Amino acid sequence: MNYEEEKKRYIGFCGSYCRTCDWFTGKIRSTFQSALDMVEEYGFRKWLEGEVDIENMKKSLRILANAQIDSGCKADIAENPEDDRCKIRQCCYQKGFDLCSECSDFPCDLLKSNPGVIKFHCIENLMEIKEKGKEYWINKQLRRHCKNL
Repeated sequence: MNYEEEKKRYIGFCGSYCRTCDWFTGKIRSTFQSALDMVEEYGFRKWLEGEVDIENMKKSLRILANAQIDSGCKADIAENPEDDRCKIRQCCYQKGFDLCSECSDFPCDLLKSNPGVIKFHCIENLMEIKEKGKEYWINKQLRRHCKNL
């Protein structure tokens, strides 16, 4: 295991782990594809007709089923901060850090108030990485989430 490569590619600046993200794994794409397949196979006209534009709904499902699989937080860095949807990523990148926990302001208000950071316990992840090291944390994540790697 190349821990430096794993850290640089799959641990988000905020402490999220890309390998568990539904966009990264393709789970979101396959879920929308399944929904589209069901709508096309069964129609659901009895419930949907008059309530929604069925063709528009199928178009939307098709778009989401074919959405690009996320390549990971660190691969999505935008050089122009105004073009980046993630303010945490831009802040960390602009300061030259690999992880937010390297910053003297950690944990800052930007992290503490972010719904995704809260939901995925990212501050706790970063604290554990800081305390026990990235190799320990990555191995723990791989054991917990990535049995097939």
